[in-house]
Amino acid sequence: MGRIRFLAALILSTSLLLAADFSGRWTGKTKLSIDGQVQEDTMHLVLKHSGDRVTGTAGPTPDQQAPIRNGKVEGNRLTFEMPVPNGLFQFDLTLEDDHLKGNIVATAQGQSFKATLDAARVK
Repeated sequence: MGRIRFLAALILSTSLLLAADFSGRWTGKTKLSIDGQVQEDTMHLVLKHSGDRVTGTAGPTPDQQAPIRNGKVEGNRLTFEMPVPNGLFQFDLTLEDDHLKGNIVATAQGQSFKATLDAARVK
């Protein structure tokens, strides 16, 4: 029985060491398609990861940041929301090779838009 507990503890500690770390500064591009037209913009994130939660800010420039809320980590997946005037951005991202990639759903003034994000960790 002691051997099984040891193996279980070893597996758990190894998986915690290999868990994704979302802390840091990230910068990248968003792509939004509206009526067949693709629009690009920049996105900057400053994240702090603790356990299964992430806090921080996000915005189009390092100087234009808004607080994020409900940041949640599940393995290499990160979800959070960023309130904006009269709306909300919902992020669903995956950590892949020091890039945050995924989707953003923006709702504002009764309209909904989908965009993609590819952001690299700033070293």
